[in-house]
Amino acid sequence: MWYSTSMETNDNNIAIIGLGNQAKAWALNLRDSGYRITILLRKDSSSFKSAASLKLETAVIEEALPQFKNILLLIPDDQQAPFLEKYGHLLLENSRVVYAHGWAIACENIATTFPQFSHLLLAPKAISSEVRYQFETKGKLAAVYSVEASTSIQNDVSWLKKLATAIGITGLYQSSAKDETYADLFSEQSLLCGLLPYAAKKSFDLLISKGISKEVAYFECWLEVKLIADAMVKMGPESFFQLISPNALLGAQKAQHLIFDKVYQEKLEMLFREIEDGDFVKFTKSTDIDSTRKEMIDYWSNSLLSKVHHEVSDKVISQ
Repeated sequence: MWYSTSMETNDNNIAIIGLGNQAKAWALNLRDSGYRITILLRKDSSSFKSAASLKLETAVIEEALPQFKNILLLIPDDQQAPFLEKYGHLLLENSRVVYAHGWAIACENIATTFPQFSHLLLAPKAISSEVRYQFETKGKLAAVYSVEASTSIQNDVSWLKKLATAIGITGLYQSSAKDETYADLFSEQSLLCGLLPYAAKKSFDLLISKGISKEVAYFECWLEVKLIADAMVKMGPESFFQLISPNALLGAQKAQHLIFDKVYQEKLEMLFREIEDGDFVKFTKSTDIDSTRKEMIDYWSNSLLSKVHHEVSDKVISQ
């Protein structure tokens, strides 16, 4: 373990709270960019072993936190406010606290509760493995940032932009924490996690009911999602629809008029309204996440789609 009483004077000395997947990616990228990174953990944390295997320096939260001005709070959203409630008295005044998602700023009023700190948003638009991969391959990576809850905006903007570059961000766009949070929550529900996997399963199940083999149904309704998504992102809408076959083009034209009707639009509006009104925040606070995750995993693990995936993925998907 290592930390120094002079760390607060050096903007390249950073403490990262926790060692989840996003924290690992940030820590490795920043270390490789020349930053001095220390992972702060609870005294009894099992993550000390993981940090050691990655050759990351560690310290105990209670002992080292007062020595840092720059804190990356990369723990789950629902743990961020409780963390500051427990340890906030140990932080230096005007410390920078960085979040990878705007939830705590937008939905927990954390800047009002702790006005003595700069609450900064730096949200990469990628999962952790992609954050690391794009850095290692000198690829491209987008992120949004917010300094609306800063105690020293000019200094924090400059520091945050340098931090983003060191993580591997090549496209950095200013936002508000509220906009980033609302857009993220909405897209997860309306498209990324709420629509894609379940639409794929419904299509898969229907093909199975019509006598299509499970492998062919899997290829068409799950495996090709990545191929289409990659083409969409790389090519953009115009080139994508120029690329696809005549049958795919006509099928898209027919289905989008059938599926995306007035009722569908009203449901999208309802999803956003519940986020905007605070109903979704209340829902998250009243729901047992662990039991919900178990219920969902049980649902998927018992599905034929999941079984087929395990049977064929090692032959058809590059790891």
